[in-house]
Amino acid sequence: MVNCNDTIQLPDIHVTDRALTKGKQGNKPVTWRAAMAGIAISAIEFVARLQSRARNRHAIQLLDDHMLKDVGLSRADIDTELSKPFWNGLPPRG
Repeated sequence: MVNCNDTIQLPDIHVTDRALTKGKQGNKPVTWRAAMAGIAISAIEFVARLQSRARNRHAIQLLDDHMLKDVGLSRADIDTELSKPFWNGLPPRG
């Protein structure tokens, strides 16, 4: 039986590395700093989405009736949208 490891020579691939031969890329465990940074980034993105939603709701309030008719909305639709709390529209838990 011929050993193919001797005939194929690629500079970046080491066949003797057990992590690479099993298909794993040698993932490092997550440190607490990386976990806290991920949580902080997620919280900032969440607050940014809430602010964007509030800005959009109030920007649509400034449209006149002709513009609302163009996009297929009525003043009652706008009032309904503005009466929603800021957390409405969040993804469900679970």
